[in-house]
Amino acid sequence: MDAAGSINTTSQNLPGSVQKTNFWDINPASGNTYVFDLFGGNPPADVGLLGQSMPGVNAPYAANEDQPFEHYDADFAWFSADGVPILPVDDAGQTNSYPLMQVTASDKTSGQALASLDIVLPVASEADCQNCHALGEIGADSNRRPDVDFIFPDDINDPNDVLQAAKANILRLHDNKHGTDIDNQRPVLCAGCHYSAALDLAGNGGPVGKQVGHAMMSQVMHGHHGELRDPATDELIFPENGTLEETCYQCHPGKVTKCLRGAMGGAGITCQNCHGGMLAVGGVHNLPAGGSLDGANDGTTPRQPWIDEPRCESCHTGDSNDHLGGTIRLSQTWESGDPSATPRRADNKRFAENPAKLYRNSLGHGGVACEGCHGSTHAIWPNAVPGSNDNVAAVQLQGHAGTISECSSCHTTLGLTLDGPHGMHNVNNPAWTEGHESFYAQNPGSCRACHGQNLEGTALSRTAAARDLQTDDNGPIHLAKGTEVSCTLCHKKP
Repeated sequence: MDAAGSINTTSQNLPGSVQKTNFWDINPASGNTYVFDLFGGNPPADVGLLGQSMPGVNAPYAANEDQPFEHYDADFAWFSADGVPILPVDDAGQTNSYPLMQVTASDKTSGQALASLDIVLPVASEADCQNCHALGEIGADSNRRPDVDFIFPDDINDPNDVLQAAKANILRLHDNKHGTDIDNQRPVLCAGCHYSAALDLAGNGGPVGKQVGHAMMSQVMHGHHGELRDPATDELIFPENGTLEETCYQCHPGKVTKCLRGAMGGAGITCQNCHGGMLAVGGVHNLPAGGSLDGANDGTTPRQPWIDEPRCESCHTGDSNDHLGGTIRLSQTWESGDPSATPRRADNKRFAENPAKLYRNSLGHGGVACEGCHGSTHAIWPNAVPGSNDNVAAVQLQGHAGTISECSSCHTTLGLTLDGPHGMHNVNNPAWTEGHESFYAQNPGSCRACHGQNLEGTALSRTAAARDLQTDDNGPIHLAKGTEVSCTLCHKKP
């Protein structure tokens, strides 16, 4: 349960008016469950396609029972709960796209709980196509396309009918263009023919069966729509330099859900700053040499969706001693003018992911996942909204929102060191305040890396929370959160 009282124990429909999904219901047209018709599997209610259950799976309504993590990955030495079948509707019928789940680590022998953490399972139903494909809109205009029998919902006051009609209109456009008959085969899983790594449940690593010979899902959606123009104005429907509302948020969860909600989104970074425009994401332009994540696509083919993704090092290109561009932090992962929006590579790997690994699969300090200290990809800590569920985990771990930067979150005692994450020293440790002079004398560059060439502070030396320090020369001083720590706050430069 979160601070607002929202709890989400089950994805089954509840007594009364709380209708969550028909995912596990019988499809009258086929006699199978909808989940079977879409995915070929037949898990029971509240169980996902990979066997992971909701906490209410074993009870009729809104009961909460611990569920084990169903998968252990020896390569990363972590447990995972893949495919939890959660929905953005809580047990009271209220929309909550960022519900909390409590993760508990227990002693394997005794079963005693050792530690727990409340984390967000982001889920949204806002992603849809009705902006363009509801009857009368640009993608379902009978005047422009009299050859397609577009449909309108029976009850226009029901938004679900509008959405379902828009989906059917897309199928009819597909049938008209490609000679298929998928409108009569509903429900239809687009990824059944157009491979998507996000739905590669069997881990095939590429197209199989009906997917062979067809473009990948991301390429079809972004590449095709990125070239479409409004016939009345000849303007691109998704403008190259458009706002998020004009581009990504027309289809992805954003206008309401705000899926790009972390520190980068709060700082004004947009989807395009990291991924490029529609045609770049759709792989219309080949990657240059060195452009792919694993070297498999260099210079010859388009980016691989879900694999050739932006890199941390593309903006966080180094430190004060060595970085690309005019500032330590850049605001775009790719060089302007590059139609493929290929992420740049930095020579200084201080903030880089593991080689040939995405951020979400990379490990850092002590083998801890990068996401374990920074948050998930589109929700890098902190979320600027006070009380956001995204911030709960960080607050539980260290007492304040933001990147896990307090050494005491994991360590009980720790000597003075420069072996912290990304080469950091101890944070908020009085012994460090008193004994850092010898470190500077031995290696001035290690201090300048974050505190600046002139030792007057940089973005890398900002305090993550308010600090009270005791100094030899000036007595106690208070540093507000976000202060760029410099030598001159306490004494003269060395």
